[in-house]
Amino acid sequence: MLFFNIPGNVTPAKEKGEKLPPLSSNSKDVSIYFIKTAQVKTLDAFTVAQGSLFSGFDIVHGGILVKHLDDVFLFDTGLGNQIDKQFKSDMPFWLKPLMKYEKGESIAEQLKNNPIFPEPNRIYLSHAHWDHASGIVDFPDLDILVPAKEMSFIKTGKPPSIFPSQVSSNKIKWKEFAFNNENYAGFDKSLDLYGDGTVILVSLAGHTPGSVGMFVNAADGVRRFFVGDAVWNIESVLELKRKFWFSSNIVDDNKNETDEVIAKLHALLQANPDLKIIPAHDLSTWK
Repeated sequence: MLFFNIPGNVTPAKEKGEKLPPLSSNSKDVSIYFIKTAQVKTLDAFTVAQGSLFSGFDIVHGGILVKHLDDVFLFDTGLGNQIDKQFKSDMPFWLKPLMKYEKGESIAEQLKNNPIFPEPNRIYLSHAHWDHASGIVDFPDLDILVPAKEMSFIKTGKPPSIFPSQVSSNKIKWKEFAFNNENYAGFDKSLDLYGDGTVILVSLAGHTPGSVGMFVNAADGVRRFFVGDAVWNIESVLELKRKFWFSSNIVDDNKNETDEVIAKLHALLQANPDLKIIPAHDLSTWK
């Protein structure tokens, strides 16, 4: 089983993780909603270096709805209404068995059918890979916000990284946003969306050139850090491990930068043990 036993150790960060600032008093104004669009079970070994061949791992696809007073936005779109057509058209044939999914209800449909969910007025992407951008076309009236580096990646990327069927429509309302060169929690590029310390976006460049992470300090008092696909499995953060090497070779745009992000996440968690780090596909962290 040497194929699954190739080390993927990440060098620890040189600097200790930063302590997060005190919880904002405005956190009482923030609510979050986890919206699942698909789920599939795989082996732990496929998600993290030297993972177990005897333990299952529940992969989730979906998005996060964030409400701040009367403002609402969506972070990622999960698998959308057209995912079957998109997958058939753009996923390379040799990857289809590895990237299978068990389709659920799209976010667009859940927003329509479930009154508990508030309506978003814009969408931020953690990154533009197929399982995060599939639902973009379901929201033709909303701005889709990404950093400039991710926009360039979208324009030049090809399958399996970027699906033309998801991003090429001229009806999509792309909009670029810029980070401030201000440190937050050890990340040197950040954007405080409301200026009150409740929702902060940070650059997690590595998995893709413009990957974005999101800190949310919500009314329930839990401090969450949504890290997109910087890691797939929380074990990567806890044990300083990369993704399974075969997976990483396919999906990680810059491995050195991805390693640096993993090291920062590990150090940050050591400094803030109450922080809940949430990889986009690790269902165990959604609970």
